[in-house]
Amino acid sequence: MARHTIEISNKIIEPPFIILKPEYTEKEFFEFANEDISCELIEGMLIIHSSASLEHERMFRFLLFLFDRFLKFTNQGEVIGSRFVMRLASDLIFEPDLLILLPESFSKLQPTYLDGPADMIVEILSPATKETDLSKKIPHCLESGAKEVWAINPITQELTVFLPESEAQNYQKNCIVNSITLKNFWINLEWIWNLEKFDPVECLNKIIKKRSASFIC
Repeated sequence: MARHTIEISNKIIEPPFIILKPEYTEKEFFEFANEDISCELIEGMLIIHSSASLEHERMFRFLLFLFDRFLKFTNQGEVIGSRFVMRLASDLIFEPDLLILLPESFSKLQPTYLDGPADMIVEILSPATKETDLSKKIPHCLESGAKEVWAINPITQELTVFLPESEAQNYQKNCIVNSITLKNFWINLEWIWNLEKFDPVECLNKIIKKRSASFIC
């Protein structure tokens, strides 16, 4: 599938890019947004994203599989992929890459959006969205009640864990990172930096069998 481009004054702009439109309302957002458009409302600013990169999609698919299978096996909750929005306020409507819900949060689910914060959120950063994700989205998510946010930077090969009222913790290379929110869920960062080398089913089996892992960097 071709990546989306935009044309301004006969000039083609290639991804990655974002388009900003100020003074957008919640009503206008839901009238505009659909499953084919990646967009968010941040402090009343409509933000339209370019299509994701191949690297992003492969990493997203890998992580979605691990979280989905693990949550079903342990009966701890549900993960929802991108294109399902999370409404924190009338001017804060986000589209995180992964939303993880514990059973007590299932009541927040509406047919087309999550009404309130997910318990755990995973964002795969891109050059176009990194600044907004780190300075705007993640702080709002934590202030609204999210228990844990993972920000994955494929370029620098770093995973940063954000928790409410705690300093962010940064992990690199082949660190093993344990989730605070999900009991016995952990991931070896080497897997996501080298997706072509690892079978997601085998990685899932390692998580389930080991149940908890020590931090190794």
